[in-house]
Amino acid sequence: MTGRSLTVFLGPQHPGAPGNVGFRLIVDGERVLDIELIPGFLHRGFEKMMEYRRWDMDLVMSARICVEDPDHVELTFTHALEQVFGVEAPEKAKYIRVIVAEFSRLASHLLWMMHFAGPIAARYATSWAIAAREEILKWFDYVAGHRIYHHYIFPGGVRWNIPGDFKEKTLKTLRHIEPLIRDLDKGFFHHPVFEARARDVARLKASDAVRLGATGPNLRGSGVKYDLRKMLRYDAYGEIDFEIPVGEYGDAYDRALVRLREMYISMDIIRQAVEKMPMDGPYRWRLPPSIPQGEGIGRVESARGEFIAHLVSAAPNPKAKPLAPYRIKFRGPTFPTLTTILKHIVANEEIMVADLPILLGSLDPCAPDIDR
Repeated sequence: MTGRSLTVFLGPQHPGAPGNVGFRLIVDGERVLDIELIPGFLHRGFEKMMEYRRWDMDLVMSARICVEDPDHVELTFTHALEQVFGVEAPEKAKYIRVIVAEFSRLASHLLWMMHFAGPIAARYATSWAIAAREEILKWFDYVAGHRIYHHYIFPGGVRWNIPGDFKEKTLKTLRHIEPLIRDLDKGFFHHPVFEARARDVARLKASDAVRLGATGPNLRGSGVKYDLRKMLRYDAYGEIDFEIPVGEYGDAYDRALVRLREMYISMDIIRQAVEKMPMDGPYRWRLPPSIPQGEGIGRVESARGEFIAHLVSAAPNPKAKPLAPYRIKFRGPTFPTLTTILKHIVANEEIMVADLPILLGSLDPCAPDIDR
C-alpha cells in the first residue's frame, strides 16, 4: 500500500474472473488505476507436447486450447497441416466445416452470454443461454459423437460422412435455439439495467484496437469492419453471403451487441450452407501417416477473433520422428486481450471495481488459450 493506492487480487476463484486466470489490481478507493494479468494456473504446455506425438494425435490435443470454441482451433491446425500435405478438402467437406464452425461460434457466444449476465445478477439470461447451447451440444453429439470436444474437422476433409437426415436435424436445431436468442435480445441486451451498466463503459477507439492487437468482436465492436471469413474466404465462406456487424462507440455495450448480431448471422450462414452443400461426393481424402517436410500457416476467424497455427515439419535433427511436427505454435486472441488491451482501457477510462465484470465479460477471453 502506497499513499491512497492499494494492491488487491482478483481471481482465479472469483465469479467476476474469466476462468483460470488472476489479476493484480492497483485501486484507489473504488477506482481501478492499473491491472496486471497473472497467468499460469493451468500449466499445460500443449505446444511442446505436440512435438512428441503424431500429427493426428496433435489434432485431438489442439481442441483443448480453447474449451469454449474447440472447432476453430482444430480448423486452423487443419489448414496448416493441409498446406504441409499439399491437399485441399473436397467441396462437400468445406460446407460441413462451415456449418460446424458456425455452430461452435454460436455455442461459444451463448456460453459467453452466461458468464456475462451472471455477475450482474441477470440469472434469467444465463438460463436462456444455457438452454440454447444445450441444443447445439445435442447437435454436435448427433454429428460427431461428442458434446464438448468434437474432433470432427480433419486434414483432407472431415472424419465421418454426415447422416442421411443431416439437413432436417440441422434446421430443426436452429428452430429450437432462435426463439431463445430472440428472448435474450429483447429481455437482456435491450433491458434498461444492462444498457445503463454497459453503455459508455470501457471504451476502445478503433485506432487503439488496431494498434493493440484486438481481433474479432472486440475489434469490430470498435467500428473496424474486418473478418477473416470475408478476407480469406476459406473453405466455403466465399460462396456464402453475410454481413460484418460493427459497433459505433467501442464500449462494452457495442461489443456485446456485435456478438448478439453475430449469433443471428451464424444461423443464417448455416441455413445457406445446408442448402448449397452437395449431398454427394467425397467427404475426405486419405493422407499418409508420415508428415512430409514443409511449413504451413492456418488462420481462421474464431468466436474471439483471429486464431493462427504455424506448423513446421522440416526438422534439422535427422532423428526427429517422421510422424510428428518439428514445431507447432498457436497465436490466439486472448493474450493481447488480457494484457495490452485490458491495461489500456483501465489506464484511459474510469473503471470502478464494480465495472470489472462488465469490462472482462465484454472482452470475452478464453483463459485456457493463454497457458498452452
